Amino acid sequence: MAVDQRYCLECGERRTPVSSVLLGGPPAGGASHSSAGPNAPRAPLGPPADGDDQRANGTLTVIAGVGVLLLAMGVGVLIGRAGASKPSAAPAQVISVASTPSASAPGGAAAEAQFSGDWPSGTSGYTVQLQKLPQPGTTVSAVEAAKAAASGKGAKAVGALKSEEFSSLTAGSYVVYSGVYHKRAEADKALAGLKKSFPGASVVEVANRSAGTSGEGSGSTGGSGTGSSLSKPAPPSVLQKLSNKKGKSYEQESKNLPNVVSTG
Repeated sequence: MAVDQRYCLECGERRTPVSSVLLGGPPAGGASHSSAGPNAPRAPLGPPADGDDQRANGTLTVIAGVGVLLLAMGVGVLIGRAGASKPSAAPAQVISVASTPSASAPGGAAAEAQFSGDWPSGTSGYTVQLQKLPQPGTTVSAVEAAKAAASGKGAKAVGALKSEEFSSLTAGSYVVYSGVYHKRAEADKALAGLKKSFPGASVVEVANRSAGTSGEGSGSTGGSGTGSSLSKPAPPSVLQKLSNKKGKSYEQESKNLPNVVSTG
């Protein structure tokens, strides 16, 4: 076998080195490595020292910590990008829509044009006036609401008219009334039943312009139509009936006076 041959080429057995004791040399532990011959056996490699294990474990720990830190940083970047990619919700807005007046007519002209009075056409008579609403600024819906409120309080045959359409009324208002009567006494009787719910109610004459005015039921002492207009005033003597009246009698007699009385 060659000097550096370790296995037998015939049987395959491992070559066993000859002990230094048998060769007559110094013990293996006492000879230096440089003085050993080429055939000196090599010392087997022992397990690594404890210091080496600690250094290796520390290195692995540092590498693992760095890896975890990098992983956490990557996850944080991904979360930040995902949050930035979502569009922020727009703040809620409150939009108020205000109704605008009709452009077809200025002011309340459109509302006045749509109003239709309830008083019978061509009829002159008396009624109980429940409420007066000024035409400027009053809409048709407001007039209808006033009629509904009057009906809710117990008024019968409630209607509305425009005062300027009748010569016996002062122009410029809507009149909410109750009942249509041909005699003033009938209207006075109806007023007595409505005074509790409508303290400001009164009896008014409604004379249609086309039919003229009538003096019936006015309490005048003159001829037909006396006291119904400035051209036919009642004589001053009609006021003498009030001289001896007091309390409710005075009030009742006052209601029976004609519309126009001469002063002398």
